[in-house]
Amino acid sequence: MSIPFRISLIVSIFAVGITLSSLSAADPEKKNTDSSKVLVTVNGQPVTQADLDFAYLSRGIANAHQAARQQILEGLVNQRLIEAFLAQQKITVPPQQLDESVSRVEKMIRKKGDNPEQVLAKMGFTPEKLRAAIALPLSWNIYAKREITPAQMQAYFDAHREELDGTRVEASHILLKLPPNADQESVQQAKQKLADLRKQILAGTLTFTAAAAQHSEAPSKNEGGKLVTSAYRGKMPVVLTEQIFPLKVGEISEPFQTPFGVHIVTLKKKHPGQFSLEDVRGEIFKLLSRSLWDTTIQKLRSTAKIDWKTDSPN
Repeated sequence: MSIPFRISLIVSIFAVGITLSSLSAADPEKKNTDSSKVLVTVNGQPVTQADLDFAYLSRGIANAHQAARQQILEGLVNQRLIEAFLAQQKITVPPQQLDESVSRVEKMIRKKGDNPEQVLAKMGFTPEKLRAAIALPLSWNIYAKREITPAQMQAYFDAHREELDGTRVEASHILLKLPPNADQESVQQAKQKLADLRKQILAGTLTFTAAAAQHSEAPSKNEGGKLVTSAYRGKMPVVLTEQIFPLKVGEISEPFQTPFGVHIVTLKKKHPGQFSLEDVRGEIFKLLSRSLWDTTIQKLRSTAKIDWKTDSPN
């Protein structure tokens, strides 16, 4: 699982309180399916059609294509692995906290004019199963808080200070757009063109501003390729800031590809940030929790017995 983090739990949205607008959009004419059908077992624990249907509905998906279906099923496999792992760690959610979370879910469903028991029953979900599902992200949070130390958080902040402390950058870029599904030859041609322009700029025979005006396909080409001033996770896409932040002022990056095309960027100025570790402690915890989740899943999958009763992603 890659970062940015998404615990592949169909119910993690409940724990953070995202509106369940999709629940009220259930199609009453939807063809009945066998909700008890087992799609995959994970160390003997089943993932059923009801689990998959609930995952679709909680994400607002009506008809998932095969790739999306398999991705969601993989997330449900991860869910089963983590459930068993947390049970082994004897992690339990305080009953009052779980009761409050369940109440929030029920209130959100009622707010849409639906009956919680009826909505969930349509998908084969009992109140007990809902409680177990909601408990999982809450249990993981308890485990992560136990494992992630203050020293780890300090070390992460020190290593990624500018990404977290509100530092903002002024930068410019030159963009060569690529057609959808561009082949590798087209990508390499674009990179070579930008590499040649970069050499000319570094040699002083061409300015970055002039190169942008003549060759860039970005809207800001006539402004020297100027990008919006941004923090690491701000107005500018992270695919750009992650290339810009490591640069020194005046430095020009090597050509790189993003979903927008192929770029070179130059850093104009940095505005130091003022946030401390205390200001971003919550964000760092989430980032470290994502990493912990990934490594835990990787370890659990290495020894798990996963028996696909439907088409395997592999």
